[in-house]
Amino acid sequence: GQGNLPAPFTVISMEDVVEGRWIPREDVKPSARESLLIEDDILASGGSGIPSELYSTDETGNRQLNMKQWCIEYTRRLEAKGKFSLMIWPEHCLVGTEGQTLVSSICDAMMEWSRKTGGSVEWVNKGQNLLTENYSALCAEVPVTKKTSFDYELLESLKTSEKLIMCGQALSHCVQYTVRDIADHWPNEEMGKLVVLKDCASTIPGFEDASDKFLSDMVSVGVNVETTETLTL
Repeated sequence: GQGNLPAPFTVISMEDVVEGRWIPREDVKPSARESLLIEDDILASGGSGIPSELYSTDETGNRQLNMKQWCIEYTRRLEAKGKFSLMIWPEHCLVGTEGQTLVSSICDAMMEWSRKTGGSVEWVNKGQNLLTENYSALCAEVPVTKKTSFDYELLESLKTSEKLIMCGQALSHCVQYTVRDIADHWPNEEMGKLVVLKDCASTIPGFEDASDKFLSDMVSVGVNVETTETLTL
């Protein structure tokens, strides 16, 4: 209530929002090309319907999103899933910054592959809706629009792979939940096509147990966990 921004790695619970320990800003606006940050039918399909106080009407008759009520609903849905509470991460991988770009060695390798094979690199963006988070590249933690719902089109594209090799950052979070989403929707008889390249991903300090459990869980369902030295193509 003092107007200060939460420090990186602050965990905010539903109770924190209800009690006013953290207050959301009210002036969040969509981009010009994304007129709706929430599609009611998608939100309602996520369970428990739409809170009655989620919207209000301004003096001109336009419907307005009540940001505090949305943050209460968002944190409630996050906590109900049992994965984690809302965490404030340091700003990272912002469009147009170095964090979003590929390191030159990987970019060069991809371009060389494209020249030799005639193949095209398929780029997938995530985390572009201001009202929800995407750890997974296939689905937001709390889907609020069709774009943030599970991407079955991307999944079908991935299924055409002879071998799907997965790596990146961070092993404990975005890699983990992307791979879990893929494995959960992958044909059981083809689990051997999935590979996590563990030495091409790293864990956010303090989340080592999450990475260890993730890799153990993947091995238990038939996903291969390899290194660059053991991987065969």
